[in-house]
Amino acid sequence: MKYTVKVLYTYSVGQRKFYETSILLTDADSFDEAYEKAERFVAQNNDEYTNIKGEAVKTEKVELLDCFCAYDEEDGVSEIYSSFTKNDTDLPEKDFYEALTTQCNEEELFDLRHI
Repeated sequence: MKYTVKVLYTYSVGQRKFYETSILLTDADSFDEAYEKAERFVAQNNDEYTNIKGEAVKTEKVELLDCFCAYDEEDGVSEIYSSFTKNDTDLPEKDFYEALTTQCNEEELFDLRHI
């Protein structure tokens, strides 16, 4: 069976923080096995490196946030992940939505590039 595991990486480059959400597709027989496979994958691919500006890029934290059982294809479409989020913060809905949907631009991503 196919499972997806949602992973949140936190990177630091100097004082700057970057957050990456990744969805890993795994072949597993259970949610537990999917999490175990994701943990092994993350451990093998979690490294520090120097970016093209000569700065150290460090993975500070990795969290396995969620696991989803991928459904069979229907009409040429397969749902591989779904998640619902609610606003339990003091942020107004507009600001919360902006925080959820704002991504790094090309210049900001430059700091995460390998040499």
